[in-house]
Parts: sequence; structure tokens; C-alpha cells
Amino acid sequence: MRGQMKRVLDAIGEDDLRARSVAVAERFTRTGAWADADTVLCFLSMPHEIRTGSLIARARAAGKRVAVPRIEGDDIRFLLMPEEARGLSRDRWGIPVPDADWPPLLLAAAGRVLVAAPGLAFDRQGNRLGRGKGYYDRFLAGARQAAPDLTVIAVCFSEQVVPAVPHGAGDQPLDGIVTESETIAVETGREAPRALDSGHRPDYIS
Repeated sequence: MRGQMKRVLDAIGEDDLRARSVAVAERFTRTGAWADADTVLCFLSMPHEIRTGSLIARARAAGKRVAVPRIEGDDIRFLLMPEEARGLSRDRWGIPVPDADWPPLLLAAAGRVLVAAPGLAFDRQGNRLGRGKGYYDRFLAGARQAAPDLTVIAVCFSEQVVPAVPHGAGDQPLDGIVTESETIAVETGREAPRALDSGHRPDYIS
């Protein structure tokens, strides 16, 4: 499935990729979870992946803190992204690398946290197929303990939503998925996540 999804993403032309990424960002910012968030955790795009630049710009314009991941050993650490961040170097996977001197994200002081999660494939039951390193699953397992009010929403293209994704006991479930054409709420069995549809003004998914 990873190979199939990589081929799907590789086949999307650059202009189409950028336009559809903006459409995902527009839909993402119409969710209740976005409206409620004080801090947005957002990945920095690798080649042939949904572009998150528009999402980061919208978070800044809305006055939200933005934190981005830095790979350190077998884990990722989220750092607060300064306004002036430009021209980052890239690692061997082509992912922009935050400066190690950026301030660390302190979940206890982050308020309501919204995670824009990456991945290769997702299903409507809230399962996520990453790239096999387990960085996000390990981070989210700890983050959900430190910040129970944390919401995790995948951002992806419609082709990446599939009928079923392989998953195991250590995989962290999603609260929702946003594509360029659809917003999908997931019932997880945990405390109800904040509304994805901004048309619901109760705070939780019905």
C-alpha cells in the first residue's frame, strides 16, 4: 500500500498539487477544531506530498502558534516556528529541517492543540498509514497524555482515503480527515473530539 500511494502522489503534477493543497487548507480552516485551536502542529512537506505552506500561513494570520517537527534520533520534537523562518535546509528525504535553536513546544502551555497529521493512506475508521518509522505514533502517544484536549486531523488528497489501512496496537488513531473535497469525522471511542464541521456549534461531534 505504501508503494501504491507513493506512485499515486508522484503522478500528481506540481500545479495540481499546489492548487489542491490550497483547497485542503481552506476546508481545514473551516472546521470547529481549527476555530478552537490555540496551537497548530503542522508537518513540513517533503517532495510529492501535500503542501502545508498555505496552512501555516493561515494559522499565522489567525494568530495561532505554529509548531513543526524536527527528527532527532528515533523520535520527533516539535519546535515553535518563528515568523521570519525562510530557506530551510532539507534532510535526505527532502523534508525541510527546523533550526535546533527554535523554542521547544511545551504542551502544558500550548492551550488547545490541533495536529495536522501527515501520512500515505487513511481510512474512515481513523487509521493512518505512515512511512514506517513510527515517529508520529510515538509522539502522539505521549502528547495525548500531556494534552488531553489535543485533536489529530489528517490532511491529504482524496485518493489517499482507502477502504481499510493495516494497523496495530501501537498505532494512534485520528479524530478526523480533511481532503480537498471532504471532511470526515471519526468516532474513536476516546473522549469525543472537537467538532470538525464548523456548522456544528456544539463543541463535539454529534
